[in-house]
Amino acid sequence: MRLRWLCFVRAALALALLLIGCKQRPPKVPGETDVGVESVSIEPLDPGKELELSHSVLFDRLGERPDSLIAPGRTWSTFREAEDRRRIEAYWKQRGYFDVVVKDASVTFAEDGRANIVFKVRENERYKVGRVRIQHALPDVPLDDLVDIHEGDERIDLEVFRKMRHPMADRLRVAGYGHANVYVRFYVDETDKLVHVVYFVDAGPKTKIASITVSGNVKVPKEDVIRRSGLEVGAPYTEDLRDRVPRDLLDTGAYAAAFVRVDTDTKFIIPGTEPDTGGELRDEQIDAQGNLVPRKLPEGVNVTIHVVEAPSQTVRVRGGFEIDPSRADTAVTATAWFRNLFGPLHHLVLEGRVGYGYIFDRTSDEPPGVYGEALIRTVHAGVLGRTGDLRTTVRYVGTLYPRAFLHRGTTGVGARTTFMKGMFLEGDLLAFFEKSERFGPFLPEEREALALPSREWAVGPELDVSFIYDGRDHGVEPMRGGYVGLTSRINPLAAGGIADYPFVNMSGDGRGFIPLTPSLSIGLRAFGEWSLLNEGDGIPLGERLFGGGAYGFRGFGAQRLSPVVLRCFEEFCKEVPVGGRSLVESSLELRFLPPQKQYGAVVFGDLGGVSGDLNPFAQGPSFAAGLGARLRLWYLPAAIDFAYRVLHEGEVQGLEDEPFHVFFRIGEAF
Repeated sequence: MRLRWLCFVRAALALALLLIGCKQRPPKVPGETDVGVESVSIEPLDPGKELELSHSVLFDRLGERPDSLIAPGRTWSTFREAEDRRRIEAYWKQRGYFDVVVKDASVTFAEDGRANIVFKVRENERYKVGRVRIQHALPDVPLDDLVDIHEGDERIDLEVFRKMRHPMADRLRVAGYGHANVYVRFYVDETDKLVHVVYFVDAGPKTKIASITVSGNVKVPKEDVIRRSGLEVGAPYTEDLRDRVPRDLLDTGAYAAAFVRVDTDTKFIIPGTEPDTGGELRDEQIDAQGNLVPRKLPEGVNVTIHVVEAPSQTVRVRGGFEIDPSRADTAVTATAWFRNLFGPLHHLVLEGRVGYGYIFDRTSDEPPGVYGEALIRTVHAGVLGRTGDLRTTVRYVGTLYPRAFLHRGTTGVGARTTFMKGMFLEGDLLAFFEKSERFGPFLPEEREALALPSREWAVGPELDVSFIYDGRDHGVEPMRGGYVGLTSRINPLAAGGIADYPFVNMSGDGRGFIPLTPSLSIGLRAFGEWSLLNEGDGIPLGERLFGGGAYGFRGFGAQRLSPVVLRCFEEFCKEVPVGGRSLVESSLELRFLPPQKQYGAVVFGDLGGVSGDLNPFAQGPSFAAGLGARLRLWYLPAAIDFAYRVLHEGEVQGLEDEPFHVFFRIGEAF
């Protein structure tokens, strides 16, 4: 127990050192003083009348701010004071308060010399949305559903209204109008207190590819680049190929970057750019009466594929650290790529991982905590069609279990293909060999009840197939989108020889994220796996199912959500997890992860079940709930979760069951 808490203390100290490194004062700007800021507030100009508009997010955008734990303060000056007054006025006008009045700040000084700054605001009447029009829309490409504004609305946000033009233009370009632009203008009626919104569409002609050029290729011939891209001269040009072509090229592993340039008359806007201009119009696009003049543009567009080839040899090293109630793990992984080693788009990949896991309740005769993985793989892009990639694999994996260790080796051939962004299918036909240490022997009644193996060895063929769709907005801290993974591992034939261990394992993993605000999201996850075939000499260790841990059910440590058998030693008896035939782990989280902030929090509830038959809840459900804190520094999003196990196999847990648990990891649980 003492060692467990020592690990948590060391992790907390490391995070504190990162905090100290982030807090540095920026260089002085002209006119800046050394007078610190004690407080900045925005108050109503008229006594007794509260401000209607929520403005808490505005304080982070002001030039003057007090010191905080993780952000340095900015000092007071008359220049920043004037800038902040204009920022406050713009904030209110952007949200429909066009007659807002912001008085010059009043400043008082505390005894220590720091400034207390107060801005006074009179909002006046909030304008409403007047007429909303889309001019020059095309009948074959509807756009009305992309405009979420209605006459009479009071929820005005001009920046949101401006950015609605981008999905409108994108839809037109994907539909084959490569030159399409959409502009937006606002007309303010001060008499009736209305804002009229007009979107102007200039679609241009239907476009097609006039020429294809490749730039930046050195080791891969341009013919191979064009073949992988799937582009042809004379084919229709649609804007979605600017995403598809780089994705297909990057999937080969030969490139560090790829992008497509097209000489369409459009302007690329960097995502997140604020404020949006509403679209820039040239003089010739406006006639004498102020009407939009459609541009005269060619149908043919010239496409240039730019590639940046990755280095012939690269080595990447990364580390990880994790603590849960049952063990502490640290690991180092190294990956080496030898690109184009066997010819253009034919690579060699070497990967190794070494980890050490300290199991807190281990006995003196248990296996050592060292484990790892080694991989040798060749990748042959485009061998099985334009996006069909062939691969050969030799892999060894050593896994540390409670009171057991598994050696598993596989070798064979496989294929991978990408259907669309985030969606791919892969499969491998392998021969496997595995040997367990200290897993058993088991009593006949234990083998019968839990389908436990009779021997340490297992060999045979294996077919692995996975379908993945990953539409999450972030791989480590997702807040919107979804993920679906369907995986099968099948050995339906008896291998003969040392042991007869056929198995059929099927799993599904679904995750969804529903944003409530930019900072708040609901996350849901449901994972289940079943080992369907119980014949021969039982289900070997590598195909048995264990749950729990920082990335699973947070009511137990890693691999501790499992059926158990009782084993007695010289001085005591203990329950040893042996894995089950069915496992379910699900989670519901409320995530508070503000953009560009160093902190966050979650509230979660986890439901899980595991059993020795095909009903994971045969022994009853397990449930845990808790709170989590997030510290997001540099590229290290550290997570600490505090969980309380409410139920285990349907039984309410008391303090004697040690239901309180703490988990530390990098990133979110799912």
